[in-house]
This record gives sequence, structure tokens and C-alpha cells, in this order.
Amino acid sequence: MAKAITFNVDGLIKKLDLIEKVYLKEAAEQALKSFGFEARELIQREMDSKYQSVSAYTRRSPYFRQNGLQLTIGISDKRNNGISPAQYLAPTDASQGRFKKPTAPTSLDGAMLARYGIRDIAVPVVSSRAGSQFLNARGALRSRKVERLLDQLQDPGSSKEQYFVVRPGSGGRLTPGVFRRYRVKSEISSVFTFARQTTKPVLDFEGVVTKAAQHQIPKLIQTKLSRLLAQG
Repeated sequence: MAKAITFNVDGLIKKLDLIEKVYLKEAAEQALKSFGFEARELIQREMDSKYQSVSAYTRRSPYFRQNGLQLTIGISDKRNNGISPAQYLAPTDASQGRFKKPTAPTSLDGAMLARYGIRDIAVPVVSSRAGSQFLNARGALRSRKVERLLDQLQDPGSSKEQYFVVRPGSGGRLTPGVFRRYRVKSEISSVFTFARQTTKPVLDFEGVVTKAAQHQIPKLIQTKLSRLLAQG
């Protein structure tokens, strides 16, 4: 998820006098850098308005890199617990069309694949006693609860909470998923089910950046050029 913006100064050169042309390249480079900061904040605002819940880690993921008259704006592909923001936000990006896309895996899904070979997505069972505890008020997964779940599955004696996994195709009376067994009467509650999920794209990442660039960069260049001329 990255958008490269290259500004062509040929159109501006025809409108400038000799002195202004001397400062044009520097002004354009300064303008692109300023727009990089603005674009990063713009994407963060779009995330806040389009997504139901945005973590601090996700809000920090927009970045920009400038090389002369080229500016690259994107979402970080650095991994955290095996999944990068670029990966888990990709299904919600409408830049390549608004058709539904496979849901990106979470750290829990990565662990299910690595440990049990389960490729489907773990979906919280909101209606169950155990499953609802894994969601916050905004409907997002509680990361610490997921971490404790993974620790307990790896070392069943590490917690009073007893969880277990039923793999797809294993048979039995329980459907595939993650379950919690309570000590009282050995009650079993469904925590996650395994399903193939799709996500409807909601944020036109490329469109938002391109529209803002077309509107703001020419103005920024004029501002930077005026300041350089005043200083010169």
C-alpha cells in the first residue's frame, strides 16, 4: 500500500521569471516534504472516520519518503507479531476496487496456522459468555486477552482458564473453533469459530492521497517559492 507522487515542474517553469526558476526545484522539494506530513495526518483522520476502532499502532503506520521531486506515501510493512499494518489493512483499501476481499489474518490467526495448520479466520462468538470477553466496547479484539489465550493453549497449566482448540475436520459434537471449559459443571463455552471471511473496502487510500496532492502541492510550491525569494 504505497502511492508515489512525482511532481512535474515543466508547467510552472513557463510562468516564472529567471530568478524564480533558480529557486523552483528547491521550493518544489520543500513543498513535497510538507505535503508528506500533511498526507500522513490526512490518512490518520480518514482511518479515524472510516474504521470502527483504530489502535495507536495502526495510526502510526502511515509514512512518507522523499527523494528529490518524488514523494512516496504508504502504510508500514514492518511486522508486529507476524502481521504488518500493510497486510491487515489491505482488505479495507478501496484503491483497487470496492469488491470484497479476504480478511487479513490477525496474530491469533497466525498462531492457529503455525500451531494447528488452520487457515481459516478466527471469528469471536459475540453471543457466548467466553467469546464476548475478547471484545472491547468498540467490538475490537482485546490484544492482552488474545496473548493470554495463546499462552494458555501453549502451556495448559499456566492459567486457571482452560481453553482448547477443535480443528476443522476433526469430527465430534463440537464445531471447529476455540472453546473454554469452566470448572463448574465442566461447562463449555464457544470463544471463536473458524470461518472464511471477507471484508468490504472502506478507505480509498490512493484516491484520498491523489486528490489532496493535486489540490495542495501547487499551492505549497507557490508558498515555498515566495519564502525563498524573500530570503534571497
